[in-house]
Formats: sequence, structure tokens, C-alpha cells
Amino acid sequence: RDLNDVGYKVVINVLIAHLATLIMDTDMDVRRSASESLAELAPHIRKNDVSTFILPVPVRMSQESKPKKGAPDGFQEELRITAANLLAELSGAAEIGQIPKSCVRDHIMSTVLQLCEDASFRVRRSAAQALPRVLGGTSLTDARDRIMPAFENLSKDDMYRVRKSTGECLVDMSRSLIILAGQKEVKDTDKVILKEMRRKILIPIAIELLKDANKFVRHGMMQFLGPFIASFYPLQEGALNSILPGGTVESPATMENSGIGSQFFPHASSMVSRLNSSATTNASSPTPTPATLDIPEKKLSDLEQLEQALPNYVRSNRLSFLSLTAVVEHRRKNPPDQRDVIAIKNKLLGHFVSLAQIATGDENTDAEMRVYCAYSYPAVVLLLGPENWEGDLKICFMTLVNPNYNRLYTEAAIPPLPVKRCLASSLHTVAHVLGTDLTIQDILPVFRANFFGDTDDSVRLNVIRNFPWLTSLLPNEMRTEYLSMWNDIVKGEDLLGAFKRSATNPMLLNWRQRDFVSRSMPEMLGLLGPLEVQQYLWPIMQMLLVDSVSLVREDAEWAIPLLLRAYCTENIGDGEASSSKRWSADVCKHVIVWIKDTILGTQKNAKGEGGKAANFSKRQQYCRICAAVGLAIRFGDLKPSEQWDRKLRSAVSRQESYVPYQTLSSAERKHLRRLLVYDLLPPALEMKDDRVTNVRLTLMKVLQAMPDDIKQLASVNEVLKELEDEVETWESFNGGEQQSRQQPQPAPTASAPRQVAPKPQVNDEQGRRNNRERVAVFNSHDTENRAAI
Repeated sequence: RDLNDVGYKVVINVLIAHLATLIMDTDMDVRRSASESLAELAPHIRKNDVSTFILPVPVRMSQESKPKKGAPDGFQEELRITAANLLAELSGAAEIGQIPKSCVRDHIMSTVLQLCEDASFRVRRSAAQALPRVLGGTSLTDARDRIMPAFENLSKDDMYRVRKSTGECLVDMSRSLIILAGQKEVKDTDKVILKEMRRKILIPIAIELLKDANKFVRHGMMQFLGPFIASFYPLQEGALNSILPGGTVESPATMENSGIGSQFFPHASSMVSRLNSSATTNASSPTPTPATLDIPEKKLSDLEQLEQALPNYVRSNRLSFLSLTAVVEHRRKNPPDQRDVIAIKNKLLGHFVSLAQIATGDENTDAEMRVYCAYSYPAVVLLLGPENWEGDLKICFMTLVNPNYNRLYTEAAIPPLPVKRCLASSLHTVAHVLGTDLTIQDILPVFRANFFGDTDDSVRLNVIRNFPWLTSLLPNEMRTEYLSMWNDIVKGEDLLGAFKRSATNPMLLNWRQRDFVSRSMPEMLGLLGPLEVQQYLWPIMQMLLVDSVSLVREDAEWAIPLLLRAYCTENIGDGEASSSKRWSADVCKHVIVWIKDTILGTQKNAKGEGGKAANFSKRQQYCRICAAVGLAIRFGDLKPSEQWDRKLRSAVSRQESYVPYQTLSSAERKHLRRLLVYDLLPPALEMKDDRVTNVRLTLMKVLQAMPDDIKQLASVNEVLKELEDEVETWESFNGGEQQSRQQPQPAPTASAPRQVAPKPQVNDEQGRRNNRERVAVFNSHDTENRAAI
């Protein structure tokens, strides 16, 4: 405790004093670093000491008038800009409770409002950027009587750069008002007033900036118009903090890491970066401290280790789909305020729709504005909902896809490529918000005509990645129809069909597209019946499992358990039990025989001779397939409260019968276990004597990942114990050698000759003989291994 008190006094009396000196330095980089250090240090200071030691620094800088010796011209102006930025950072810390809000009301607000009236437009611009953060730490009275009037005056400033800055900050002002309204101590009547301020103050400011005489101001407001409209969505209501992966909805890092979050909430993911650094300083620190270097690694539980065995793309696809479903449910349960919706429709929606067909005379500017419109479009649809689809929303979408839509001549025009790529990545989210009927009526025809067969790599990648989510809305008959078209495209000349032509074909380089096909397989297998799986998906998986790129093959391996699960007798549907059972046995046998013949090379030719033996890489691939089946059984044995998507699943009310690597019925478990034990594992167990060390090591890890009831089988347990003993012997052998090399020896001197450490004595002669035999066998395997390679 004494040491902590001494260290704290050093921080507040010494370190802060040095930072206060450095923040007044003439070099801009030094000032910026000192300002960032003070902002990071403030949350770690006792709250009562912030106003005594931290706040006087920026307040003094904002009032600095005495020129510093050797300072360049305009140095006092630079200090006031630095002060405005630091005060914004400190206000952000107060907004999330890291420093007292009284500091904002008593010290920060008055200083920032004073800077809003500064003679320098650069200082006024910095003050305008600080106002949204100051607003979050004040009261309704201060917001209504002091901050909002100052922001209005800045939006009418004589200097266009200041007006442009207020347009960029409108999104943050809107979010700050709604965050202030969401605080527990705010009364319901005050919440109504704060929401009314957004409609009566911020919307008119946006309209005036859209009509500004300066084109830079107009274009700047157009860029932020979509996020500003999206900021009226009630993010603060409901349980959205559990919908988006990685944290709370107020965290910018959360939004950036979630594709669904960035599409639906661009006002949260695209907030001006200079206003967000205080919340992300810990994550962006470039230099590790001694404290972080000494933290031991966290030991993972068995459940956490099991979760990490799944590839990232399986978890990512699942979490993205849950996020999409939960956001749509959230809108249904927490609809936006109808007064906000009416205000947006009547005053701002027309300006937003005009971005889709804007004509400024500059083609680059027009294309850029259309990209801004396409990027924010899903968020605007989420706010207004399917009930407002007909009219401006539909016209905007059709115009983005076809710039000649609703014009006299009917010939379709090609949209700018960035617009098409943006729409391809978000089309499925728009479809889920609109629902099945509107998707079939308006979205699918556009998707089929403009996106399905596109030749651009980025558009095709997004179509492949999002196709399962889009088709999940369709009835079974229509789903099969689109699957047939998808099958033709995937097997066509631009994708998997390119492999058939020649090894010098440059289209072979499109391995990322093939990998996206592999990664979409787990979701696709849940959308179709066994017959469609056998007809459409299994031929594609056969091509992916023998792809020339290892990553494509490895990602395709994780679909094998789900394929075999689809062939379970209870999933086949109506029909006689005997015929269903016979069909299931036939297709499962076909799959397993193909895997053995193709990967292990067990197929015999016409003369009865065996095929070409598989290399060590293919033998490892076969072992990994066995591991995937075993993990599928283990995940199916988990309780719902133990599943890896349990946190997000709690925000979704809809129950799902199919989830990749979850929800196995008893019949499906028996089906997979029988195939694994009697068909897949026997060839793998024979690899215990494989001459390649990595194959034996892979086999050991595979057997360790098996369910307990399979590991307890005599054949499996015997092989696993033998491999573990072999690895233990090798590690102990290498560990002894390494320890003897690293053991420090005394330096030889004339009076004391160098001593040789005696060899350790081993009492168990039989144990030594066994170890020597194991090492000899291991070395012989390594010799054969090197010769084979």
C-alpha cells in the first residue's frame, strides 16, 4: 500500500508535470503524444484529483496568449487546437464514467464554448468536433441552453470549413443526444425533449448544409447523410449489446469487427476517429509494458479448447447469421419512433434518394456519392422498415442497380463497380429486413439479373459468401431452382471448371473464390434435403477436396461430417423405412469409398492391383476428416448452455433444427458414430506405424479429439497410448539433451580444472532398455521419413 501511494504521488506530481511541459512543445508530434498520454492517464487518476491535476493543463493552454520564445507563428493557435482535442478526449472518458461528469459541467464545457467563439477558424473547427463528446457528459439544461445554440451558430459560420465540420459531426451529435436520453437519471419527460431536439434542431441543420453555397460543404454533408439518418434507429433499446460480437454497441471496435454491425449501424462504425481514441487507447497501445509482459497465459478449460478446435470461418458464419437474425428481431420488438420515421421521410429521404442519381458534372464525385448511398442503404432500410419500401426506398435501390431506372429510355445502364460491390455485400441483409414476400417480388429478380453471373471477382465472392443467407428466406421449391443456377455457376468455366482446362490457365489463381465455396458448404448443407445434397453439393465437394490449394481442401474437410449427417435415415423424409435405410447406406458407402480411393489411393485397377499410394499430406488429410467427424459428435453431445454460440443465441427467439456442429439428434449421433468407428477410423489406426513422423503426430491429435466413448474402445486406446508413449519418449530424450547443453559450466582456471558433470544414474535397467529401443525405432522412422521426402 505504501509503495502504491508513493507511486501515485510520483505520477501526479512528477509525470503529469513533465507531460504539462511537453504538451506546450513547439513540435506538433511531441504535443500530440503528450496529449494522448494525458488522455490515457486520466482514467487511472483518482476521480477527485482529475480536476486538480489534469484539467488545468488544457484550460491553461486554451488561455495561452504570451508568445513562446523561438515558437513559430500561430503557435498560440496550435495550443488552443490541442487543448480542444484534449478536452474532447477527457469528455469522452466522462461519458463512459471513467472521470466525474462534474468535471465536464464545471470546467470542460465553458472552455470549449469559449473556443467556439475563437477568432481562428481552425480553433472553431476543433471546438465543433469536441462538442458531441462534451454533450454526452452534461445535463438537459446545458445541452438545450448552451451546447445546441453554439452548434447551430457554428453550422452558420462564415468559414466553409467550420460549416463542413459541423456536418461531419451531426452523426455524433445525434448519437450523443440519444445516449444522454438513455441515462438512468434522466426523466421520461426529458427523454422526449432530447429526442425532439434531434428532429427540430439537427434535421434543419442537415438540410441547410445540403443546400449550402459551397460545394465542399454540400458534398461533406452528403457523405454523412446516410449515417445521420441511421442514427435515429433505437440502438439503445433492447439487448443489442448481446447481438453484436465482441462487446457493447457503443464500442467502435465492435462495429468494425462485425460485418453485420457495419452494414446496419454505419453511424456507430464510421464515427469520426478523432472522437473515439479515448475509448480505444488500451487496444491501440503500440508498446507493451512490463506489467503486460509478466501476465501468465490463461489456461483454457476443456470446453474452451473444444471451441477453439473449430475453424474460425465456421464460428464467424454462425455468429454473423445470428447477428443478422437478432437485428431483424430487435427491429420488430423495438420499432423506431414513428415521429422520427415521419420526419426522416418528409425531410431527408428525398435528399438521400437523390444521391443514387446525382449529377454534379464530375463523374468521380457522382460515383463517390453513389457509393456513400449504397453503403448506408441497409441501415436506412432497417430504420424505415418494409412498410415504407414502396416508393422512395425501392426507387433508390433500383436506381443504384440501374442508373437509367425510371427514365424515358429503357436501356439498362451499368452502375459504377464500387457501387455494385457494395450492394453485393449487403443484398442479403436488405432481403432479411424486407422479408420473404418483398424479397421474392423485388430483390430476387435484381439479384438474378445483375449479380448472380457477374464476372467481377469481388462481386462473385460476395455472392458466394452470402448466397446461403439469401436463399434461407425462400420456400423449398424456389430454393432448389436457385441452387441449380448456383451449381452451374460454381462448376462453370469461371470457377471450378477452370481447373479442367490447363495447368497454365490463369483462372487457377482464383483460389479465394474456391475457398469461399468451401466455407459456404456447412450453411448450404442445412438448407437442402438429402437428395438435393447428393445431386448438387456432393459433386462440388469432391472437386474441393482434391483442390490444388491446401487451404481450400482443409476448409472443405469440415463439411464432410455435415454431409454424412444429412444422409441419416431420419433426414431422408417420407417413404418406406427399408428403402430410406438402403438409400442412406448406399450414399454413405459411396462417399466413404470415394474418400478412401481418392485420398488414400485404395482403388484397384482392372488387374486387381492397388492404386497409387497416398503421400503423407493426403494421409494427414484423411486423419483430419476423421477428427472433424469426431468433433461433430462431441459438439452434438454438449448442452445448449455449453454451445459456443450461447451468448448470441439468447438474443434470437427462433428455434433452429440445423446448426453446423451442434444439435445432433440421437439417431444422427448413432449414424455418425457407426460410420466413424467401422468405416473411417480403421484405415487411420493403421497409420500408427507410418514412416512419416507428422502423420503419426496428426493421428495422435486426432484420437485425442475423439469422444470419450470412442477413445475407450480397445483398438483406439491401444494406438493412442502407443503414440503418446512415443512422443513422451522423444520429448524426454530431446529435453535431456537440451538441458545438458544449457547447463552452465564453470570457467576453467589454473587453480581449478574444468569439472565434467557426472552422468545421471538410472536405477531401472529395464526402463533404460525400453527407452533405448523406442529411440532406435523413432530414429529409424525418421531415416525412412527423410528418404521418402
